[in-house]
This record gives sequence, C-alpha cells and structure tokens, in this order.
Amino acid sequence: MEARYLESEQLWSGNPNSTLVDYAGTLKPGTALDIGCGEGADLAWLAAHGWDAEGIDFAPTAVARTRAHGLTARVADFAELGGTTYDLVSVHYGGIPATAEAVSLLESLVAPGGTLLFVHHEMESDEVAMPEWLAEQLTQLEVVELSRRERHVTHGAGAMHHSDVILVARRHS
Repeated sequence: MEARYLESEQLWSGNPNSTLVDYAGTLKPGTALDIGCGEGADLAWLAAHGWDAEGIDFAPTAVARTRAHGLTARVADFAELGGTTYDLVSVHYGGIPATAEAVSLLESLVAPGGTLLFVHHEMESDEVAMPEWLAEQLTQLEVVELSRRERHVTHGAGAMHHSDVILVARRHS
C-alpha cells in the first residue's frame, strides 16, 4: 500500500467515509481510534465534531499526510495495539486478519459503552475479516446492526466496489 501512496500526491478523495459520518454523528463524542486511517479524512471529521481521535496506518506516507493536517496518527500494525480502550473504534476497509486473536484484540479496544464501526466492501476473503464473519465471532460485543449499503463512487481506488457491508457492535457499560 505504501507504494500506492508514493505514486500520487493524494490517494483518496479527502472526504470522510459516509458511514462514519452517519454513525459517529449519532454518538456522544469521546475517544476514537481509526484503524487504517489513510490520509486522515475520517480523523479530521471526528476532530471537527468533538472527538479526541487518533489513527494508525502501516503506510508511513499516509501517516505523514495525516500529521501534516495537525491530526494524531502513528505508523503501527493492528497487532501492535492493545492496552487502551476507545469510545469508538472505526475500521473502514482495513486488513484485519480473520483470526481469533484479531477478533479478541479488536474487542479489547472497545471501551464499556463503546462502539465498533467495521465497514468493508462486499466481497469474500478467507484471510481478511469481513463484517459478516466478524459478527459471528464477537463474544464481548453485541451486534447492533449488520447491513449492506450501495456505494456511489465513480472514480478512484474504490470505484470497482458497488456495495459495502456495515457492522455496528457495542460493548455494554
């Protein structure tokens, strides 16, 4: 992925993901973690709406672009996380492994009363966690929603995908 960032000045649109806006907009702002933050559009939206947000991405160029906007981000792999909980954990199109260890780590990041927003393109994968698979694996979070949403992306990296699957899960207080 780093190579794709190096090939252009801006890889993504700069707009926040619409699912983030729709779902996080209904929540009381608190702490947020954006896993796979890319160039920081979701982080910028969260910060502008009162969230204490930070992001991680494994692509150094993406993190540098995010930081250039005054946002908090660091180069890290998902497996390196742990020890801190968040009111919102957002994963849009992330490469979370489809393993029991990854599910456990993801659940551990969600604070009591917190929300997991996990969105991926509608597709199949045995290696990467997809929302439907993840919903079946969760033991510490309650699935609030598992739905499909049509996408209207006409150009760029996401244009080939026509629908997303959205998982919203919460940890009870």
